[in-house]
Amino acid sequence: MSCLFCQKGTSHFSRLEPVVDERQTHIFPTEDIVGNSLNPFTEIYECKDCHSIWWIKTRGTGDPRSTYPEFYEQTALLIDDHRSELIRNPSISGILKNKDLSFPYSFFEEVLEILKETKSEELKTLYYEREPSLPANVKRWLLQWFQKHFPLEFQTIQKQGFPSSANLLLTLEEDEFVVVSEFIAKEQFAFITSKKDKFFLQSYDLTDQKILWKISIRKPFLEGLSIPILFYQSGYLCSYQGYQKGSEYYPKLNRPNTLCIYDLFGNLILSLPLAFNCYEVLSTEERDVSENRISHNFNFTIFDDLLFLPYQTKIQVYDLKSGKLNKTIKMPAGEIFSGKAFKSESENILFHTLKGILGINSSGAIIFQYLSSYHPVFIDSQFQMYYYYAIIESANTGEKKTLKQTTESGISLVRELASLPVEFPGGIYLSFSFDGSLLLNSEMEIIKNFPFTATDTLGPHSFGITKTPTIVTEDRIIITNDFSGIYMIDFSGNVLLEKSISSEVLSVFTFDGKHTIVLLSFHDDYSNKIQTELLLLTPKGEILAQKILTEPKGLSVSFDGICIFSEHNQMFAIDLFAEDDSL
Repeated sequence: MSCLFCQKGTSHFSRLEPVVDERQTHIFPTEDIVGNSLNPFTEIYECKDCHSIWWIKTRGTGDPRSTYPEFYEQTALLIDDHRSELIRNPSISGILKNKDLSFPYSFFEEVLEILKETKSEELKTLYYEREPSLPANVKRWLLQWFQKHFPLEFQTIQKQGFPSSANLLLTLEEDEFVVVSEFIAKEQFAFITSKKDKFFLQSYDLTDQKILWKISIRKPFLEGLSIPILFYQSGYLCSYQGYQKGSEYYPKLNRPNTLCIYDLFGNLILSLPLAFNCYEVLSTEERDVSENRISHNFNFTIFDDLLFLPYQTKIQVYDLKSGKLNKTIKMPAGEIFSGKAFKSESENILFHTLKGILGINSSGAIIFQYLSSYHPVFIDSQFQMYYYYAIIESANTGEKKTLKQTTESGISLVRELASLPVEFPGGIYLSFSFDGSLLLNSEMEIIKNFPFTATDTLGPHSFGITKTPTIVTEDRIIITNDFSGIYMIDFSGNVLLEKSISSEVLSVFTFDGKHTIVLLSFHDDYSNKIQTELLLLTPKGEILAQKILTEPKGLSVSFDGICIFSEHNQMFAIDLFAEDDSL
């Protein structure tokens, strides 16, 4: 018996059968569609008379609100000549050419099972090339096959994190692992390692290729918000250690217990018990201005060898040369220091508080004070205060401006800030939840309106998110939005880069003020490990380098573009500016 195409010239067919027993799938005949056919692959049938190839499948259908299908539907489709060629002559090149076309789910895996007997070296090459656009089931098959047949090479790849060249810097003890790293000089970085219940702070020199010093420390702050726990500030190495329980139910409210300040030779200067707190912005008190936020004072400031640290309703000032408390500044009206302090050209010091600004002169007298009724999310250098509902208030004049979205029908809608405003020379960039972003000049006039926005880190559903999705370089603004895109604009509003992404943005930063690093979560089915995709962007919006690395623990980048990262108990380095196209 011949197929429907032989009989009637039909290229498709379907029929339904009501579900009788929900525990069994109805089995349809295929003889009346393709006759006495060949069945080279699952759901693939070839007519013996005309040699046309059919795809016949069965699925449940019916009301989508129903728990079980109401009908079983059999559909048959005549496959075109292009796809038929791969079915008749399975090949790796055919898989690559047809990877975006529709086939039965297990078809490519069945093809690979055939090819593995005679095309072992080509399959090995395909695995090493790690083609990102291959179907997920093909990647998983290649991973399992390669792991089984080339175990030593697989272990080498797993050990390095990726199969391209990377220089081994050092090997730690067998059960010692890197927690975080930070460059403290052009050729020197510090890093924290863990070994069972012990933790160490160490420094490594890239030029001399040796560990310079190693000291034992308390457990770093790992039980709360993902804030930096090891970082460089104004010539000192800073570390948050231990934790204070902030809530019985919400670990994201935990706070670091101790701030340790070291010099660059590993000498401990200060070890300070912290009085950081989490301040809830009550929606009933700040409705329509700054509600739905949690305010932390995790920050502190170092300049002129002085440490300015929040302590209850005071500011503690420590002399880092002597390691002693210099003085205590009591905040007027019981305000809370945010940890951000700035020194003006006239030697006056400005403190940002959780609700305003305080300025004092060199003798400690108050010369300027502004206390808002609400909690701003950001204060710029012109004393403009930005609130969650896109309200801008001037601390100089007290004037307020609300940025609303006007629809085509003339209705004005309230806007909410998605992330912290970003100030640049001559203006400010504001991103809004769901409805784009704005570039404003210093007079708060709109320079340009953009359809894209940044990751929501301020809204009611973003609790616990502490990353910075938008940064400023010397002359560019880089905006990132999880599972949406990466964008680059200049200070005039010209868009230099629009790149769609389908993963989470783990971090975005600049290491030299010009180039930008974007770290993306990455899973390509070629590995069982957590991986990270690193993009190096030029000021022109070009992708200069793209690397697949291990998870971002211990990852940092030097001023010269040397990226260091860890894998198990080893640390590696790779030059991001080297001409190497391999991932």
